[in-house]
Amino acid sequence: MDENELLVRFGLVPIEADLAEVRRLIEALIADDRRDSNEPLKILCIQLFSAGNPADALLIYKAKSSSFDAGCYIDIQLVCGAGLEPTKAFLRGSSEAKAKELLALLQNISSAEDFDDFTPEKQLNFYRHYYGLSP
Repeated sequence: MDENELLVRFGLVPIEADLAEVRRLIEALIADDRRDSNEPLKILCIQLFSAGNPADALLIYKAKSSSFDAGCYIDIQLVCGAGLEPTKAFLRGSSEAKAKELLALLQNISSAEDFDDFTPEKQLNFYRHYYGLSP
């Protein structure tokens, strides 16, 4: 699916029943080392971000880490759909190795300007504007 099909199918904020499919599609794109574009992967990460589940931070980080281009293309703020502090709290409690890696990254960059004035809703509103969608 391309980015337009993903937006038509799920919207920018998918319903709960569609989140499992969004996660499956992210995993499939991560596994596709011949993908032509990271735009569909970014859209899916935004859709998952919009759910606000801190556990999704790890999958979004996996997507961001899947290639150099994806790392540049997928904003780090997308790992914080639940908010920066709730995401950090989740990562502190996780036993996954990638959780510790992501927590260290967030602790290092949250003191930088990347998270100045950040809220999940402001980030989502930015994407609504970017994709020409109404709230």
